[in-house]
Amino acid sequence: MVDTAAQTLRAGARNDLVTQLLGIWLLLAVFLDGWAHLHVPGLETFFTPWHAALYSGLVAMAAWTASVIWRQRQPGRPLTRSVPAGYTGTVIGLVLFAVAGVLDLAWHEILGIEVSLDALVSPTHLLLGFSLFLILGTGIRSARAAGGAEVFTRTPAALLSLALMTGLGAFFLIYCSAFVRTPPAVPYLQTPIGSPGHTQAELPPALGLASYLVTTALIIAPFLYTFSGARRPPFGIATILVAVVAWLPLAMSGLRPVAVAGAAGATIISAAADLLLARRPGPWLRRRLPAVTAVLAALIWTGQLVGIALASSIQWPVSMWLGAVVLSAGLAAALALLSSLNTRSVPVPAAPR
Repeated sequence: MVDTAAQTLRAGARNDLVTQLLGIWLLLAVFLDGWAHLHVPGLETFFTPWHAALYSGLVAMAAWTASVIWRQRQPGRPLTRSVPAGYTGTVIGLVLFAVAGVLDLAWHEILGIEVSLDALVSPTHLLLGFSLFLILGTGIRSARAAGGAEVFTRTPAALLSLALMTGLGAFFLIYCSAFVRTPPAVPYLQTPIGSPGHTQAELPPALGLASYLVTTALIIAPFLYTFSGARRPPFGIATILVAVVAWLPLAMSGLRPVAVAGAAGATIISAAADLLLARRPGPWLRRRLPAVTAVLAALIWTGQLVGIALASSIQWPVSMWLGAVVLSAGLAAALALLSSLNTRSVPVPAAPR
């Protein structure tokens, strides 16, 4: 463990950026391995090209992190006290990843290869995911340790770190992604309560509604995090978050035309929302954060619905698809309200004149 004195060491913005660029390698390898589990039949071995891409990325990240620490060493000081601020979690993540990899190998050799939903919730895979989360968060931890509120607008590494962690969350929650499922495009058979087959008919749309709430939280939570201590969110943040939450899972699961159209609609509308956000002063946004996030969520899902309607058709009744938009907007507003409870006593910096 690194002591307080070591926390004064800084890796530097350039080193942080290289770390996060290597993080792109790791995240893309994760999605590539997920693609193989979905599309390559008879995957019966741990030793695959996709695992090679993932673990070679781990080796590259470990070598780079070791070089960053080595270059920070000082004569007479233990190497453990040369870890730059923000990189302790990276070291822990690398060690956990290696341990989880050995456990994953043993798991597959004993119990076989998972091929569906069980692959996402396998304990060894979840441990790998937690390890990756620590590694991909390096840019944020390092930037916050350097001080200053404008973390995400000052350092590209921090913004990239946030995007990568959100993408990792989208990977592990792909089974309840509203972009992958496109629930309104699935026919809905209205079955009265108590009639035969009611439960079976209601289950798919119920899962679809739940997927909207989960995906909304996955986008809005990191969006709100960029407001923590900052005057305003970084430009383009809504588009970045929608892109990683929508397009990476779609590339992994399959680019179905209706899903692509929905994701394109959401991406376009989020880009328009970013332009609107950029025109409003930061203090104004913070004072109206619940309303801002509610409108953002409503716009994103409206864009998706328009894309689905253009590519195919909306199969849900108006009460269902409009209810999904309203529920998502309400959840976004609630998350914003909760996030602001701990910051009401913190003075908001005045906008520069």
